Order: sequence, then structure tokens, then C-alpha cells
Amino acid sequence: MARQPIVRLDLICVAFLGGCVGTALRYALSAIPESGTFHIGTFAANMLACLCYAALSAWLGGTRKIAGRAKEYVNRGFGMGMCGGLSTMSTLALEEFMLMRDGSIAGSAVYCCATFVVGFALAYAGATIGDHIASAEHKGANR
Repeated sequence: MARQPIVRLDLICVAFLGGCVGTALRYALSAIPESGTFHIGTFAANMLACLCYAALSAWLGGTRKIAGRAKEYVNRGFGMGMCGGLSTMSTLALEEFMLMRDGSIAGSAVYCCATFVVGFALAYAGATIGDHIASAEHKGANR
């Protein structure tokens, strides 16, 4: 039996294309103006990525509609690529450090806490949605 290569060009291409889409979406969201110390564009990009990646992961974990290589392409393209390109920990960190440098420690703390609390809540909601969709597919297939 032949071993699969560790790095596969097809998966690199799929993740690259998804990453291009996610990065373009993040760039578009960066045009949303800030609201005081709150960077709405970065926040929106990160929250959307949390929701979508959790929903996608839960759905892929429970669905039978898509399997094998197709499932791997969807996971790498939409999950790792698009959601990875959409989310941005580095921009969040830069914005946090700039707020602290400018003396807005409270604003930095609120922004950081809101990002992680809302991000976890949206990831949980996304996982619940993905599970629900996969369960509904199973129920529909069993009828």
C-alpha cells in the first residue's frame, strides 16, 4: 500500500484559494469604521470566522452527504482556507497593543474580553447549528 504524501499539492491549492476568499472578506470588513476603542471590522471578521468554522466542522463531522476526498476539500478550502484567512489574531493583537500604548487599558480589556467571550459563544452556536443540520439530514434520509 502506497503512503500518502504528507504535503499534497491539491490540498495546498484548495486552502490557498479559500484563504484568498477569506482574506478578501476580511479586507472588505476592515472598511467598517471603528467605534471608539472597538475595531468593528476586525471583531466582525473574527466572529464570523468563529461561527462559520464551528458550524462547518460540526456539520462535516456528522454528515453523510459528503465523504472522503470531497469532505477533505471542503474542510481545507472553507475551514482552514476561508475561515483562516477571514480570522485575524495578529490584527487583534496589534490593535490591543496600540490601545494599551495609547493609554486605553480599559478599552483594550473590554475589546479583548468581548472578542473571546462572544467568539466562544458564536463557536458554540455554530457547532450547535452544524450538529442540527447534520441531524436533520440523517432524519430526512431515514424517512
